[in-house]
Amino acid sequence: MTLQDAVAWLTDQPKSTKVALGVVLVTVILGGGYFLLISPARSVVDALRTKRDSLQSEVTQNRALAANLAGFRQEAAVLRRRLDALRERLPSEKEIPPLYRTLSNLAFQSGLSVSVFQPREPQPKDFFAEVPITVNAEVGYHQLGSFFERLARLPRIVNVGDFKLTGINRPNGSMQAEMTLLTYTSRVEPGPPPAGGGKR
Repeated sequence: MTLQDAVAWLTDQPKSTKVALGVVLVTVILGGGYFLLISPARSVVDALRTKRDSLQSEVTQNRALAANLAGFRQEAAVLRRRLDALRERLPSEKEIPPLYRTLSNLAFQSGLSVSVFQPREPQPKDFFAEVPITVNAEVGYHQLGSFFERLARLPRIVNVGDFKLTGINRPNGSMQAEMTLLTYTSRVEPGPPPAGGGKR
């Protein structure tokens, strides 16, 4: 059947048949259009919506992290200042010899007659090393009190560990003091300064 024959046959059909054939033809066109054009487009739209939702979730998480980051930076700055302050009170190994001289001078200025001033090997701890110093001296009560007072005023931490006081049979009432002074060195290396010198 040629196209002309099909057109002639269609024009000879009653109106109801023409309407039915028109409905079928429109349905086929719409169905084909849906499956060929609309359905793939909807798949693309659904994929884009899923991607958009995922990106929005990432943006929300990143905003929360950015809000927390400012707090973390402030906390890190506070901890850095505290660590620096502690480091000022804990000399490095290079600063220990001058500290020995300071302690020896304090003993002399306080009137202690020192017979032994012997630094010993540092004892490593977690974040610091304990440095014991054996000191034996002939002292009086007031001289010993003056020495301890001067120790307490030092910017560096120096504690008195083992301590023994023995009376000496002398007219001036002096005693033999045997003590261990404990100072500490930092084992934490200073970290790099924050980017931009810590200024924002």
